[in-house]
This record gives sequence, structure tokens and C-alpha cells, in this order.
Amino acid sequence: MTAPVYAAIGHPNEGKSSVIATLTENESVPISPLPGETVVCARYTLEVDGQQALELIDTPGFQNPSATLAWMEAWTGPEAELVSAFLNAHASQPAFHHDCELLGPLQDTAGILYIADASRPLREVDRQEMEILRLTGHPRMALLNCKTDQTRFLNDWQEALSRRFNLVREFNAHQASMTERMALLETLAQLTPDHAAHLKNLCGKMEQEWMRRAEEATLVLESLWTRCVRHRVRIPLHPETPESEQHEAAVSRYREDLQGFERKARREWRAIYLHPSLPPGGPTDELFTQELFAENVWRMLGLTRKQIAVGAAVTAAGVGAGIDVAAGGITFGVFTAAGAIAGGIGSWLGVPKLGRKKLPFPGRRTWGREHVEVGPFADPQLLFILLDRAMLYLHRLMNWSHARQDSEAFLELLASEERLSSTWSDADRGVALNWIKAHRTSGHAKAEETGQAFRELILQKVLTR
Repeated sequence: MTAPVYAAIGHPNEGKSSVIATLTENESVPISPLPGETVVCARYTLEVDGQQALELIDTPGFQNPSATLAWMEAWTGPEAELVSAFLNAHASQPAFHHDCELLGPLQDTAGILYIADASRPLREVDRQEMEILRLTGHPRMALLNCKTDQTRFLNDWQEALSRRFNLVREFNAHQASMTERMALLETLAQLTPDHAAHLKNLCGKMEQEWMRRAEEATLVLESLWTRCVRHRVRIPLHPETPESEQHEAAVSRYREDLQGFERKARREWRAIYLHPSLPPGGPTDELFTQELFAENVWRMLGLTRKQIAVGAAVTAAGVGAGIDVAAGGITFGVFTAAGAIAGGIGSWLGVPKLGRKKLPFPGRRTWGREHVEVGPFADPQLLFILLDRAMLYLHRLMNWSHARQDSEAFLELLASEERLSSTWSDADRGVALNWIKAHRTSGHAKAEETGQAFRELILQKVLTR
């Protein structure tokens, strides 16, 4: 079946391009704050499972609605020929260029999506545009895309639109979730019954696609954790260079590697959710510009001592053994007994700071003093910080409308987010700690079991936030 086609029509700068960008998940749709930027029709498609499922046409704004309406009201020919007759009569007249361009798709069977900004007062020119579209006889739905929080004009708009349109709905293109997008497509099924089965099937496929993306994003997050929990840097020692300098170089490289793992994960998430141009982080986002191990980042995102301790106790009860966190061959054994947890679980729960002797990933020299080694880190709190940073980015990304092309706003929202894992239950933190124990090295007997539990936990958090 041919994909249904809908033309987005309305006054200049009312949000037509924004609605199209949101519905088609296409951030390349040109969106400008200046009116009149769209002068010719542009077609955009929504593809699902590699198939063209829906086509939307971005049109210019009305140029001369008063004269257009007067001509149509004076037309005495067959109603079905109204649009074609108008186009034939005005095609060569520059004063009607935009009007002819936007009505052109209606020569075929395109449905009409009339986009209006209901946060402003209703004007006579708006009524003229509505009446023009009514006279075409095409199935038509009005979308009230309020560009501000102003609602005092909403009733006026709804009353005027209900007299001339088959359906009237509110739809904020900049804030619409996947659920709201699918609800709009289901409404289109009411508008054009011939396409009802196709559109309902499309919604089902979109829901499946959304779940697939979330599962893929979860795998990327687990892969990030796996890289970080096992990573180490070994640098050969040179007798002529001070060992402290070589250790600092190893720490610096280790830090850069972990940041590189984060950047790679974010690139993969942007590809999954079709946001290739969104930034990985920038100057306005404190969490993503600070050094990964900076003290203030630990304070902002790290779990409290009590949360880690209780989570560890839950884990120990669940598996019948405590979690020993090792770094460079040192085993702290902080989770082996409830008494140890209650009585004080060691300096590794404190805020780490590069340059101290007690690091979460202490450097050391191997046999023969041939290498300086940094990692794997000892402190599970670092993994929770990486998890929080990942979840902050992923949550914003997956719910970011493709109509929003302001990178600064995206970064500001990242910076304003609250930490996430600190709000989890003790049992949820226990799932994550079990994963850490089983994945510090490869080949652990419980790797698959703990991995499955961890992925289910993250998927739940991603889908329910």
C-alpha cells in the first residue's frame, strides 16, 4: 500500500517544520525563527523497518489569503475542481506564488494538517486560511502547536477550528514524547479511514522499534561498564625519568581512555536515536566538562557511603558471599561481613583525588620495576558515577525532539538533571554490585546471570523515567 501523504499548512512561522521534524525524526528539516523561510514544498518521509511509512509535505505559509478566499468563494464550477482551477488561474502571478505552492499537493489525495500557534490571539487572516482549507473538501485536522505557555486564547482557537476541521488536537512539537507521536498517528487514522489499518500497523511497528532502540542502548551502556571495570594502563618505567612523573602520565592516559569510552558510547546512542548532530557535552555542561575524577563530580553524582554499604549488604545476602573489590592485587574485603559495613568500610568510600596514595586505581610497579600500572580501579563508586553520567545523557537524548535544534538548550538540560542511581532501591544497587563482582575479569561463572539482571534493570530505568 502507498504511504499516506499529509500536507502541513498554515501561517508562516507557526511550527509546520517543527511538527514534521518531530513526526519523521529528522533533525535535518530546516527550522528558522524567521517567517517566510520556506518558499517551496519539501517532502519528508518516516521510515520504519526500511520502508516508507508516511510522507509529510512542508509548505510555505499563506501569502495572500484574503484574495485567495475571495476567488474561491466566487468560483461557480464543480467543487472537486476548485483547487486545480485556482492553480491554473494564478500559476503565473507572483503575488500568489506561496498560495499556489502550498495548495499544489491538494491536487492529489493529500490530507491536511493545519498548524496554528494558539498562544497568540486569533486574527481574521487565520479565519480566512481556515475557510480556504474547508473549501478544498480534503480531510483536515488542526494541530494547536503552542509556542509559549500562554493559554488564554486556546478556547477561541478551538471554537473557530471546530467549525471548519474534522478534528482538532493539541500537539507541542518541541515536547512530544514517543507516546504522544503515536497517539497523533492514531488520530490520523480517524481522519483518513482508508489509511486506518496502515497507520495502526505503523504505530505497532514504532512501538517495537522504540523497544529495540532501548535494548540496544542498554547493551551500549553495559559495554561501557565492561570496558571501564577491566581497563588498565601499563607504561614501561625509564630509569632516567622520575617515577612520579611516569605514574602521573599513566594516570592521565587512564583518565583519557575512560573519557574516550564515554564519548564512544554517546556517539552510538546518538546514532540509535537519530540525533547525529547533538553535542557529546560542552562548555555549559559542568558534569561533562569537568575531569572524570574531579572532586566536585564525585560529590554531585556519587552515592553516599550508606547507599553503597546497604547495597553491598543486600548483594552479600543475595549471593551468600561478600564482594571484594580489588585494585592492583589489593583486596579490601569491605563487603564480607555486616559488622565491617556497619563499623566503617574503609577509605575507598571517600572522595578520591588524583595524587593521593589511596587511589581507586592505585599505580604500582611490577616485578623487576619494569612498568608502572594504573587500573583496574578499586572503588565501585566510580562505576556508579559513570552510570549516572551515561543515564543522564541517554535520558535526555532519547526524549529530545528532533524539532529542537538548539544545542545549548540540550546541554543546559544535561547540567540541570538530578543524579539517578542514588534514588535506586538497595536491591537495585545490589544488582549493579553483583554485576561488578562478576565482570571485573572475563570468564566468571555468574557473568551471564548477573549481566541479564543488570540489563533488565537498566532497560526498566530507561523506559520508565
